[in-house]
Amino acid sequence: MRIEKEKTSEMDKLIAGIELHSPGPSKEHSAEKSFSRLMTRIQTDNNSIDIFRRRSNQYRIWLAAATVALLIAMSGWLYMMLDTDPSFIIKTNNSGIVQTVPLPDGTMIQLNNHSKLIYPERFSGDLREVFLEGEAYFDVKHNKKHPFIVRAGELKIRVLGTKFTVNASSQAPQITATLLEGSIEVSNEKKQMLMKPSQQLKYDVNSGNMLLTELNNAGREIRWTQNIWVLSDTPLLDICQRLEQLFNVKIIIMNDELIGKSFTGEFYTNESLESILKTMQISTSFKYERKGKNIILK
Repeated sequence: MRIEKEKTSEMDKLIAGIELHSPGPSKEHSAEKSFSRLMTRIQTDNNSIDIFRRRSNQYRIWLAAATVALLIAMSGWLYMMLDTDPSFIIKTNNSGIVQTVPLPDGTMIQLNNHSKLIYPERFSGDLREVFLEGEAYFDVKHNKKHPFIVRAGELKIRVLGTKFTVNASSQAPQITATLLEGSIEVSNEKKQMLMKPSQQLKYDVNSGNMLLTELNNAGREIRWTQNIWVLSDTPLLDICQRLEQLFNVKIIIMNDELIGKSFTGEFYTNESLESILKTMQISTSFKYERKGKNIILK
């Protein structure tokens, strides 16, 4: 089994030497469970680790690689996903800008910054399945005989050919899917929902609840593909979480009056943190202080 990745890591080298010897999947090691377990083990966020985790990085890489190796060897995940060809590619985007990822079936994906996509070197079998951790916009090549599956955390998104965006950051409390064209079926182990164009689904990771809403301007949800960050009555807590990911900082809110505030506007993703905060100050009066990697809102 061969793994290709833009930035080779020690974990990748260890996993690259693993060979699959699984004759087929069992219920205990089903594709559903194997996908979730594998994604959990290999998720990394290079921009949000603390000092202790840095010091133990080599150990964690070895442990994660060993765990992934065991899961792959014991489960039938790759057998089901790739049939006779187990090679797959891990695409990680930490470039600061949106990257285009063409898939072997003609599907085009816009991968946002701090996001990861796992896909086979070539699709085989009845399904076209990929992994997403982070945010991506999908323009899926239509193929009625081979449905396209996106695995995002606990969710499975099934399509034939359509355009939609998914945000499934491991740091966020919810997974969001927005449909622009066609139809998609979103499901977990307990529930499934059929989405129509201009609808947005929000899945609460903790409670498992799914909320489906209608959007007046669904196209605004993919402005990030043009490296534009759109705020539409966005809660400050959500904004702070995004800023922490973008700029590798920790935001501390000391003013309780700011907790319930929301903001509307647009920013280019290459703007500085100071520029964004100063723009936000125009609509809401607050002060901020920077101490190293800590941003204190007062």
